[in-house]
Amino acid sequence: MSEPSASPAPPRVSVVIAAYNAAATLGETLRSVRAQACADVEVVVVDDGSTDATRAMLEAEGARVRAFHQENAGIGAARNRGMREARGAFIALIDADDVCEPGRLRIQLDYLLAHPDLLLCSTDFSSFDDSGMIEASSIGSYYSRCGASHGGVRARYDHHAGFALPVAACGRAAGSEVASHSGRVFEQLLLGNFIHPPTVMFRREALELAGNFDPSIRIACEWEWLVRVAHAGPVGYIDLPLLRYRRSASQISSSPEMNLDSLRVARALQRRYARLRVLDPRVIRRQLGQLELQAAYAMAPARRVVAFALLASSLLRRGVIGPLTLPTCARVLLPSAVLRGLRAARRRLRPAS
Repeated sequence: MSEPSASPAPPRVSVVIAAYNAAATLGETLRSVRAQACADVEVVVVDDGSTDATRAMLEAEGARVRAFHQENAGIGAARNRGMREARGAFIALIDADDVCEPGRLRIQLDYLLAHPDLLLCSTDFSSFDDSGMIEASSIGSYYSRCGASHGGVRARYDHHAGFALPVAACGRAAGSEVASHSGRVFEQLLLGNFIHPPTVMFRREALELAGNFDPSIRIACEWEWLVRVAHAGPVGYIDLPLLRYRRSASQISSSPEMNLDSLRVARALQRRYARLRVLDPRVIRRQLGQLELQAAYAMAPARRVVAFALLASSLLRRGVIGPLTLPTCARVLLPSAVLRGLRAARRRLRPAS
């Protein structure tokens, strides 16, 4: 009798993609993953109750993709399912409308292997839309605290070093050195996210230490999870745009509810970690006040009562007038017809290009 064949070894890296009505973009995302200069990779896609042709597209992929289907439960639940099904020691996230740069997975894997103390690493990213490239580097504009006026992304981390690229990427030759930053960023993340979730690769150990995404948080669950990871251990950043991030008006991060969800998460995080006393209470008040102001601006005038309450709370917390305060007051307090008139007048006065 012949010996039973051994089970195939698990893949080194699992790429987890949560997809919802992504038929128009998922194919390009999958092609970018298959083109990676990294062997031993599996692709796990969770179809989160799509109503378009996403399921049919995944069926056509056959064995090239491990596809799972569930009723719509949100990005947190979909990512949790994908991570539960993933077999790799390292897990990389990407959204179903983004594109991996060639070399992304190999570079992040080698970086984590060279830094065994780090639980997770992220990268810079470019951005594009249907008309083409928007920015070659978007970390500083998408996350205001990584902008030049706040010291750039470097200021968010404690340690800085060079990292030699194992493969060519983003116009850089293999062996060329790029900047990398690392450290314990828990306190920094409590004040707001600056780690772009679709660029993340992490060790499975991060899930054992920090747990999964909180599926009750519909939009800002990634920030909340990243805070828990950073509380568990140090993380790293590679200063190279290894992801092309698609911008569109329909994406969930463009929803006005995003600001309200971020505010809820910020309040919950401050309650959870208050006993650690890691932040000056005045800093916390300013942060919550700024988030309330941003949420008030986003919610007005569609939900004027909610926006008014947020605006009032923000003014009481912050006690100062910032650049967004007067525009928010106008959106919350002025009738919609007056706002439309002011916008029309501004367009008429704008000099012709």
